[in-house]
Amino acid sequence: MHTEEKNGLKLLRFDAFKGLAGLDCAVATRQGGVSPGPYAGLNLGAGTGDKIENVEENLALLCAALGAEPARLGRMRQRHTANVAVIESGGGTPPDNTDALVTSAPGVPLLALSADCALTVFYDPAHKALAVVHSGWRGALLDVYGATLAAMRLRYGTRPADVVAGVSPMISAAHYPVKEDFLEKLQTFYPGGADKHFLTLREGRHFFNLRELLRLRLEALGVGKYEFMHLCTYAEKEMFYSWRRDGEKTGRFGLLALLT
Repeated sequence: MHTEEKNGLKLLRFDAFKGLAGLDCAVATRQGGVSPGPYAGLNLGAGTGDKIENVEENLALLCAALGAEPARLGRMRQRHTANVAVIESGGGTPPDNTDALVTSAPGVPLLALSADCALTVFYDPAHKALAVVHSGWRGALLDVYGATLAAMRLRYGTRPADVVAGVSPMISAAHYPVKEDFLEKLQTFYPGGADKHFLTLREGRHFFNLRELLRLRLEALGVGKYEFMHLCTYAEKEMFYSWRRDGEKTGRFGLLALLT
């Protein structure tokens, strides 16, 4: 991971994409932007309580930093699903109940938003295909990664071995305590103690490691080339919005990617 200052924004870049032609991608922190109050900075999420004109100006700033056209922006209404939408031209009404976008169209920027969840970009340089994915624990258990790679394979011929993946900062296990009802759900998907790979017990409380669950899914799906940004959205208050830290009155940071 390396950082870049552009248009007053602090962007995070994946080292994994250095030297790879055909892709531009960045994770936007909250630094920069025009939003005030609890959304202060580069809030990219509408429906958070921030004024829509602030959100649109912030999106324009981010698009300008990557040389993207805001009018072609591919967005989605995320609902913690494994649903995937194909974006061919960008713009228009964002698909509802969707947590992954795929495209092979150059110049169409794809956006995913978070306030603790993981944001992932899948790039297939062999077939010039791209996906962005939003995943919290629900999406991980529903296998949004698998659904996205299946869509890319059907549409573009993508093979997991060809994919290079980058995963944004997310909430770390140190700040992610979970209760018994969560453990029951997890054990339904991972019986026989397999869930212990991404659970730790500390002072009588269980803590969930979303990053490790997603890493194991990438490995199981055959994606061997990946990079995780090891920053915690909860701990880094100056850089990221965090729902678990700040509650509902917070903004959304984003991952923006486009084929060039």
